[in-house]
Amino acid sequence: MPVIDVESLEQVCARIMGGAGLCDAEARRISRSLVLSNLMGHDSHGVIRLPQYVQALEDGIVKGGRDIRIVREADASAVVDGRWGFGQTVCAQAMELAIRKARERSVAAVELFNSSHIGRLGEYVEQAAESGMVGVVMCNNHGGGRLLSPFGGIDARMSPNPVAVGVPTGGDFPIVVDMTTSVVAEGKIRVKRNRGEPLPKDWAIDAQGRTVERPEDFYGPPRGAILPFGGIAAHKGYALAVVIDILSGALGGGGCSRAGAPSGGNGVFLMAIDIQAFTPPERFRDEVDGFVGYLKDSRLMPGFDRIHLPGEIEFRLRRKGEKDGVFVDDETWRQICDTGDGTGAAVQRETANDS
Repeated sequence: MPVIDVESLEQVCARIMGGAGLCDAEARRISRSLVLSNLMGHDSHGVIRLPQYVQALEDGIVKGGRDIRIVREADASAVVDGRWGFGQTVCAQAMELAIRKARERSVAAVELFNSSHIGRLGEYVEQAAESGMVGVVMCNNHGGGRLLSPFGGIDARMSPNPVAVGVPTGGDFPIVVDMTTSVVAEGKIRVKRNRGEPLPKDWAIDAQGRTVERPEDFYGPPRGAILPFGGIAAHKGYALAVVIDILSGALGGGGCSRAGAPSGGNGVFLMAIDIQAFTPPERFRDEVDGFVGYLKDSRLMPGFDRIHLPGEIEFRLRRKGEKDGVFVDDETWRQICDTGDGTGAAVQRETANDS
C-alpha cells in the first residue's frame, strides 16, 4: 500500500488532469484540493475522486477553464451560473464574490448552480476565514444524486446535503465545522469498498430497508440509502438536510432533490460575514480565543487526553501528512494509475514508499 509524499502525489494527479485536457493552473488547483482532502482525513473527497473527475471531463459533463456568470444580482447577493465548470474552480470564484460583497455590505450570500462536485466544503469556509470573515457553505446535489432516506423512510430522496462553517481565530487554524447531514458521506462508503472493509451497521440500508455491512449491498443494484445522522434522534439530521436542500436548490438555480434530476453536480449556498462590520476584529479574536480556552480547560472524560476544537484534528492530520506522506489504498492507487494510462499520463505504479 503506497504512502506518497504530498508533492509527488499532487504532481501525479495534476499530470493526469492535464492529460485529460485541463490547463496546467487548473489541473494543479484541483489536484491540490484533492490531496488536501486526504491530508485532512477526508479520503472520501480526496484522490479517490480523480478517476470520477477525469471521466466526467472526458464525457463532456464537466468543462475546464470556466468562469462563473452572474445571472441575478443585488448589493449583498448574487445568483451565479458555474457553467458546469469544475467545482474547485467555480465555487472558489463564488466565495470570492461573496467576500467582496461582504466587504461592501457586511453580509453577502451567493447561490451557485451548474457546478460540478465541489469537493470538501471546508475548503471554501477556510477561504473566507483567511479573509477575516465567517464563512458558511452548504450544498445539495443539484436535485440529483439522491442517497439519503428521509427519517422513517426507506427510499433515497435527498443528497447527503453537507454544511460547513469557518470562523477565524487568533490561533494556528480556524474553527471549521464540516459535516454531512447523513451518518456518513457516500465517498466514505466508496473508500470502505476499495479497502475491502465492512460498513458500521448504522451507516446504510439496502433497497428493502435492511441495514447492510457490505458496501456492495448498498450500491446494489438496486441501490439502497444512507441514513440521516443522529441515531435515535435521526430526525435532527433529516430536518437539517431538508433546510439545506431548500437553501441550496430552491433559492438558487439548481432545484431541490427530485425524481429525474441529473446527478453529478452541486447547487451551493455560500455566505460571507464581515466581522469588522459587527465588532473590532481584535475584540472578536480575543472573545473567541477566550471561549476556546474555557472549553479546553474542562475536566476530561475517561479515554480522552484532550479536548479538540472543530477542525483541530484535521489541522494536526495535515501537519503530520505533510511530513510523512499520504496513504493511498491499493485499489484507489490502481484506479489512479489506470486513469493515467487512459489519458496518456502514465504513472509509475510502484512507489518508493510502498509499505
